[in-house]
Amino acid sequence: MTDKETIREWNILIGLFRSTVEQTNMLTGQTQREAKMIFKRWVSEGYRLVNLIESSSDDLDLEEVTELIENSVHKLRTKTLKDV
Repeated sequence: MTDKETIREWNILIGLFRSTVEQTNMLTGQTQREAKMIFKRWVSEGYRLVNLIESSSDDLDLEEVTELIENSVHKLRTKTLKDV
């Protein structure tokens, strides 16, 4: 894998993490105590990873990836709600 491909893959991973954290806002108050504790640890470690990777990533590329993921989740949510 080239350096550019590696950076792209890291940007996708970080974009997924950012979107996952954003998604937790939709579930506030809905999960069990143990799941919340595990997720909170995972988020904490994820932020450490984000800070490490973001320092060597292109901010515009990272924002674009994150936005694409969040838009896809929004479309999925909208479609799913119509089907319910």
